Amino acid sequence: MSTSSSSLTIGGALLPERSAIRVSAARRGVRPLVRRYLLPEAAGTAAAVLVGVLVAASGGGWAAAAVAATWAETVAFYAVVGAREWRRQARRSPGRRACSPRTASLVVGELALEFGPGEVLDTTVVRPALMYAGQALLGDMVLGLLAGKLAADVVFYAIAGASVELRAARATRPSAPPAHLRTATERSRRPWRRRGPTTPYLSLDLRAVDAAYDRLVAALPGVRFHYAVKANPHPAVLRRLRDRGCRFEIASLAELRLLRRLGVDARDVLYSNPVKPPGHVAGAFAAGVDRFAADSVWELRKLAATAPGSQVYVRLDVPDPSSVVPLEGKFGVDPGAAVELLLQARRLGLVPYGLTFHVGSQALDPTAYARGVATAGAVMRDLDRHGLRISMLDIGGGLPARYVDDVPPLERYGAVLRDAVARELPYAVDLVAEPGRSLVAEAGTLVSTVIGRAVRRERHWLHLDVGAFNGMMETLETRRTLAYPLRATTQAPDGPVAYDVTGPTCDSEDTMFLGVPLPGNVAPGDRVLIGSAGAYTTAYASRFNGFDLPSTVIVE
Repeated sequence: MSTSSSSLTIGGALLPERSAIRVSAARRGVRPLVRRYLLPEAAGTAAAVLVGVLVAASGGGWAAAAVAATWAETVAFYAVVGAREWRRQARRSPGRRACSPRTASLVVGELALEFGPGEVLDTTVVRPALMYAGQALLGDMVLGLLAGKLAADVVFYAIAGASVELRAARATRPSAPPAHLRTATERSRRPWRRRGPTTPYLSLDLRAVDAAYDRLVAALPGVRFHYAVKANPHPAVLRRLRDRGCRFEIASLAELRLLRRLGVDARDVLYSNPVKPPGHVAGAFAAGVDRFAADSVWELRKLAATAPGSQVYVRLDVPDPSSVVPLEGKFGVDPGAAVELLLQARRLGLVPYGLTFHVGSQALDPTAYARGVATAGAVMRDLDRHGLRISMLDIGGGLPARYVDDVPPLERYGAVLRDAVARELPYAVDLVAEPGRSLVAEAGTLVSTVIGRAVRRERHWLHLDVGAFNGMMETLETRRTLAYPLRATTQAPDGPVAYDVTGPTCDSEDTMFLGVPLPGNVAPGDRVLIGSAGAYTTAYASRFNGFDLPSTVIVE
């Protein structure tokens, strides 16, 4: 993707300014243009021919038919283009009402920028004249209208293309100097004026998602991946992983409905939440999901009643205290209980399908997976003595992403897993993993604005417009042990200062980082970028205290 000089990167994610997005869109080639204009052009052509024929049938001449066809085509074309732009603007600002005057003004503004210079000349002079000339030269109204339309399109897109290139050239010109180079007077006059999306927003680079998926596939050959939707359920992420051949794991019926809207086959989905609302089970089963996790006899009875005959995999308790986000206590059973549950599942008419475990999120010890495989192997041998064999072993999620510190290479996890499977399992099963964080964390950068600065008890504080409750909940969940890379867009001529970085709410717990070095001249209106923020940020965010949810800007 081509970017202007005003774009920013952190942690591998591109931060687009609005001008950079327009420049890249103008230079991507023919295919995006075909995708954008094929449907509007088809609608406009159909409207032009239909209205032209009707005008002629009612007694109008070639000139009347040309004028009427021109206006009909214009209305149909902009109806389709406008509807698309309206939907795009609504997605960019999910908190804004879809029919608000602000959205309408943005739609009109964007269309005017894209088509304005050529549209007036085209509609009033060029298109009706060429449509009339086509009829006169060919002696046939329909063929003449089509020929005139094609000729007018060539003129129109030549003018529109020149307009786009002009705007692209303007977008790449140096703009106002960065905040840290302006005088104090200049900064005080316009401290909040910024180009690009309103903060807070998550810049999500789909190329980084591709790269992360490729690394996983190469490091863990023979493992089938089911992306944990809860990590980041943005449709663009789900579509990209779907197109790469990844399958999915869900924790609720709402997540399944999101996947179904994207055309995902429910039969390829795992429902791994061990305790599920009965209505969610029934809805998922009716849609085609037939593999469900469980870790209690009560859950098995629920499945037998709401998803009869479905396949069950039991969750084992395999804790790993070294994980940054440990998952101890809430889910999982010991090996003996797992055997009893799978035997009970068979008695209830369910299919004993497999075993699963989850060592914890951001697992930094690859050998934790070997312990999980060994535990599963012991259960498999015990089940075999009861005449029961399973088909799947799901090693769960937990594979790490890089934040501030390096993490073990994925190849190390793959080697440990292959060795454990060969050594500990009594027979071959399908191996499944449920990555979430490792696929999307490094693809995201959370862009925030400093809304306040203070010194309290000799400690420097920065208040951002994003905090624990509207995007950074994992800082509280991990008691601030999950350290994110932070960078300010300003630079300090005299070195960094240690800041305690907090969010916008009035809650005393809404403090994300302590003692983070950032430039000493950071001021309200400057931006702070939080790297490796693609996982469990926007998915966790709430409107506590009435603050906005971060929007998502997709970078391709």
